[in-house]
Amino acid sequence: MRYYEEFKALVESRIAERNHREFGFEYELIADKPMSGEDFEKVKRSLPALGFIEKDHKIICDEGMYITFEPGGQLEFSSPPLGADEMDKFDTLLDIIDRTITGVKKTASVNYIPVPYMKDRGKAPMLLQAKRYHDLHTLLGSISDRGREMMKGTAAIHLHVSLINFDELLRIWAFMCALSREEDFAMGEQRRDIWDRTDPSRCGLRCTKSDEIFNSEILFEKLICFALRALELNSGIPFGSIRPRPPFEDFLLHFTTIFTDVRLNTKGMTLELRTLDSRPLHMFRGTWITFLDMVQRVMDD
Repeated sequence: MRYYEEFKALVESRIAERNHREFGFEYELIADKPMSGEDFEKVKRSLPALGFIEKDHKIICDEGMYITFEPGGQLEFSSPPLGADEMDKFDTLLDIIDRTITGVKKTASVNYIPVPYMKDRGKAPMLLQAKRYHDLHTLLGSISDRGREMMKGTAAIHLHVSLINFDELLRIWAFMCALSREEDFAMGEQRRDIWDRTDPSRCGLRCTKSDEIFNSEILFEKLICFALRALELNSGIPFGSIRPRPPFEDFLLHFTTIFTDVRLNTKGMTLELRTLDSRPLHMFRGTWITFLDMVQRVMDD
């Protein structure tokens, strides 16, 4: 299969760099009002005074948490790798998030709130300039009726579990797929409706049991096949139909645009659960503890 050997070699090399299980999260908030370009610049300018500096192409604080933005200006905090027993470090990160949100509201007059959806954001300004976001914005505007809302009007929490060997890929995937249907971890009705009407080629892979997928090798092949069927952002045709065959680096970048409920995240070589709706920090703490306990039980069985 095209890209299989190169991709698997990359996964295994990244896994080999760690010797213990790590966890992580992305916590996203959305402004209570649509943001202008000027609002967006004010937010970015406020961050250095709040402890975030630009380093190695990241807006990062001393504790290792970094900030990114989504196309509608949504603010996303990404944790550093965390051990299951590092709750003190986790609580410190939550304090930083709370302090930063408060500081941005005070200095930039932008109020970020932990809600999963704000209506009428599909026509809000595109605040990111990278070509891939504009290509995605154009594509989703032509093939779906709610895709632009997904980009600019939703906020989620993503949970990560690192792989420590390739063979456990299926086991953790199955666990996270089951978790995506649990009440406390599933998408709410509003986000699910948007998700289902965004782009079936990149959002449509539902987690279901299959007798055909009985080991990690087969699952890995299925994930690659799904990505090959997903529409390439610029051309709007399935990536696997592009001729001549794009280089592996292009496929890898394309793979990062797959927005399934659970996905293989190549940045940290983790499995990532994407269904959790954004929620207040005090509620997220309890969700995090439950998540860690459930992973531990599954891996101990």
